[in-house]
Amino acid sequence: MLWKISGKKNPGDSYVFGTMHVSDERAFTFESLVHEKIRECNAFALEFNLETANINITAEMMNLPGGLTLESMIRPKKFIKINKRFNRLTGYDLRQFNHSLPMQVTNMMAEVVLSKDRLKSLDESLFQFAKDEKKILLGIETFEEQLAIMAKIPVENQLKSLLKTFKSFKQFRRQVLKMAELYEKADIQQLYKSSKKSIGSERKLLLYDRNKIMADRIAIMASKQTIVCAIGAAHLSGKKGVLRYLKKKGLKVKSV
Repeated sequence: MLWKISGKKNPGDSYVFGTMHVSDERAFTFESLVHEKIRECNAFALEFNLETANINITAEMMNLPGGLTLESMIRPKKFIKINKRFNRLTGYDLRQFNHSLPMQVTNMMAEVVLSKDRLKSLDESLFQFAKDEKKILLGIETFEEQLAIMAKIPVENQLKSLLKTFKSFKQFRRQVLKMAELYEKADIQQLYKSSKKSIGSERKLLLYDRNKIMADRIAIMASKQTIVCAIGAAHLSGKKGVLRYLKKKGLKVKSV
């Protein structure tokens, strides 16, 4: 999960670390090792800077467009049925998220499947550690860029995926738990393959395009200061993965 990147013109060794955006204990398997590298470097970056993200725009950009609601998009009998399942799983009424994008609801269900062993997710915990260590705090992407990418996924596709999750929840649960297991084993290749399969037709938008952008920006950051960059573990591997793109830029990439 942790990779050293170095280049002749770089001021020193920098690192790329694959995270899981959850608070399940399995995600913290490599925490102490990353702490060590954060101490060694000048800066730390997540996919976006938690301090500068404009959270006020979240609600508007995370909402369904044009006054749509989940209840209006799902047949009444089906809505009642899935609402009962959602309530059993989360303790919430689905109507509380009536205006939310379907993808947000799916993500919420994935988080519920995993344990909440820590108060903060791994990303937040690492960010707080770097802040306490007085490191320069950066973002590889911006929060607005991430929201804009999500907005490009057709609502119909998001809804189809959500309904599929409700229809075969046991399979969804197995898939989420498998991802946590693969992470604990540091199997980045299988994590990449599983993620690619689960997001289907959206893989170019959510994986490939973002991987290239992140690799470009990580390379620039590492040329200016030593830095630890923490990104979702599924972005590391593959022919169009961040590690491969960094190598193409002439950087040496080595597993720690």
